[in-house]
Amino acid sequence: MTNQNDTYFFGKLLSVLALLAAALYFTGWTYRWAYFSFFRIDISSLQLPFESFYLVAFHVFFGNYLAIFRTILTLIITIIFFPLTLQVIHVFFLNLSHILPRSYQRIRFNSMRFLRSLVDELIIILWVLTALFILAQWQGDEDAKLDAINETSTLPTVTFISPETNAPLGRKLDDPFSNPNNFRIIGDMERYKNILTQDYSDRKKQRVWRLLHDDPGSVYIFPALSSQEISSDPNLRPPILVIYESGNGDQMMIIAPSLKE
Repeated sequence: MTNQNDTYFFGKLLSVLALLAAALYFTGWTYRWAYFSFFRIDISSLQLPFESFYLVAFHVFFGNYLAIFRTILTLIITIIFFPLTLQVIHVFFLNLSHILPRSYQRIRFNSMRFLRSLVDELIIILWVLTALFILAQWQGDEDAKLDAINETSTLPTVTFISPETNAPLGRKLDDPFSNPNNFRIIGDMERYKNILTQDYSDRKKQRVWRLLHDDPGSVYIFPALSSQEISSDPNLRPPILVIYESGNGDQMMIIAPSLKE
């Protein structure tokens, strides 16, 4: 008897841990998806560590005071409206069982009971997933907006150095006013010219390049926006440059927490 109780207990514990792991992964994946979607980057194109999805899930729930408040608020709303949803479903099945013919007594007491139990579980899953999705998307979008603005960004500043022969963007150290040449272009030329005018950090204009993501073999950097730019156009997004690392080891990237005067 004791062995059966132990088996039942550990089985329930494993089930709870599996559901918790799935919920944390779903939350972390949604957060990452919302964060990189702000920069118009598909999360499937990035090589993100599997464990990072679990780590950012805790950031969604307890990252700051506002995140904790949202978590508590969402939990309260779920606790209030979840029983109401179940009650509506139960009333529906009760009325449905009453209108069935008498010949369906076994369906009413057996199949209908199983169906109601299945619907209850589906309602629970939908409520939990909806609450987690809202929290993760909310936090991911908010963090991305803050990181896109130079004054509030937590992303490190970067200085990227590469040989002149491999640099369609960038400035010569001995001649910073000379634009790159001997390159061909496909796409919008004006967009390329706009990047050329801000391909270095201008402290007077608060133009600072920041590191968004570092994949094996490539880095994602962008010129951070100013608070004035984003306030004048809330839909503005910074351009993202994907720089592929050279196999010759002739590139260098300096990463710093902030730009020091």
